Amino acid sequence: MTVGLNRRRKGYLRLRISGGGLERFLNLCCANGVEPWDLHACGGGTAECSMELPQFRRIRPFARKAGVKVRIVGRYGLPFFIYRNRKREGAVCGILLCGFLLYTLSLFIWNITFEGNCRYSRDTLLDYLETLDIRYGMRRDRIRCEDLEESIRSMFPEITWVSAGVTGTRLVVRIKENEVLSSVPVRDESPCELAASEPGTITRMIVRQGRACVSVGDTVEEGQLLVSSGLAVTNDAGGTVRVKYVHADADIYARTDFVKRIEMPKMRRQEVPTGRVRRSFTVSAGAFRAGLHLPARGELTEAVRRGALEFAGWLAEKTGLGGFPRLPASESGDTLWKETTGIRQLRLFGDFYLPVYLEETTAAEYTFYDRPYTQEEISAAARYEETKYIENLCEKGVHIIENNVKIQEYGVSLTIECTVTGEQEITLARAVQIPDTRDEELTGQE
Repeated sequence: MTVGLNRRRKGYLRLRISGGGLERFLNLCCANGVEPWDLHACGGGTAECSMELPQFRRIRPFARKAGVKVRIVGRYGLPFFIYRNRKREGAVCGILLCGFLLYTLSLFIWNITFEGNCRYSRDTLLDYLETLDIRYGMRRDRIRCEDLEESIRSMFPEITWVSAGVTGTRLVVRIKENEVLSSVPVRDESPCELAASEPGTITRMIVRQGRACVSVGDTVEEGQLLVSSGLAVTNDAGGTVRVKYVHADADIYARTDFVKRIEMPKMRRQEVPTGRVRRSFTVSAGAFRAGLHLPARGELTEAVRRGALEFAGWLAEKTGLGGFPRLPASESGDTLWKETTGIRQLRLFGDFYLPVYLEETTAAEYTFYDRPYTQEEISAAARYEETKYIENLCEKGVHIIENNVKIQEYGVSLTIECTVTGEQEITLARAVQIPDTRDEELTGQE
């Protein structure tokens, strides 16, 4: 049977009805707005039902008219709970204090959430809110959402839309960032030349501005000049009048070989869980912290046993008596504990967050030993390194033509050599020093 909160708040009774006019009594109740529920026949002309406390006070004339007897067999709900605990002053004071504490906590902000931020991190936005005197633990009525939205838009030009609202004890700031450039970058027109950033063989080239110094099929070295910035200005007779320096612009692609070598040992450390797990729980509220540490299974018994053995050994050395058990040397093996920690903020319901944080730490024990790599593991490691290296080159704009991987053994180590042949753009802008030609022009004029 499911009882609603409203009925529990008002209080309800469990009634046992007996007599020959049971059906007439129920008809009188329904006709006058009294609604019993959860009706069950008990046999012998009796039945049980539930009824709200305010409606129970109205059924006396109906019972007299129908000739039935009504007996209370159970009292439930808030009014009866208060009546049963009316002499427990401590419980009453605790309930009142808890209610007052929850009401006080509901007047402050205990959680700040940002939604839709990609360009600006949460820490950056929180630091800015600190400058506006908006922080955890401040009063809710001190936050002006309209002023906060306007200040965020003016401070961060990439944010085009802001919506701030307070729900419960949480401040929610929803933002939308500009997906296009806020300003067009200024084109650089300063004189420069293009050099090779990588060695390789030229496969294709398009020169838009400047004078090409190489052609398709040439092999270039790193730093070699590809496109010159100086253009000769000639007269009608074919003589050079002056040299004009421009901003060289070209797309030059070359076939380049990339080689990466990774060294790895022949032996690998294998970690095996022992099955022992430690757990600890920490509750923090402001500067207050309280923790509970649960030892691993058998850890407490093992610690007592080891302590007893150490004490027995110490006693044997002091008294000169023999026959006491010694701590085995093999029990001092190497182990490793790996910890994972999760922190979550407590909340009662919905957006009613509390300034209480629960931290749960789980530590698992591992033992380890060294073993040689299998051939399958070596091949898998080589494929992984090759795939990762190719993905890195593709992100840099390299078009992969051919790739190969080799595994070689050198003493106690292995070498994985990844060789990739690809095509990429090798132009690198380099500033040009313009010579001072004023002295030559004066000499020509004389």
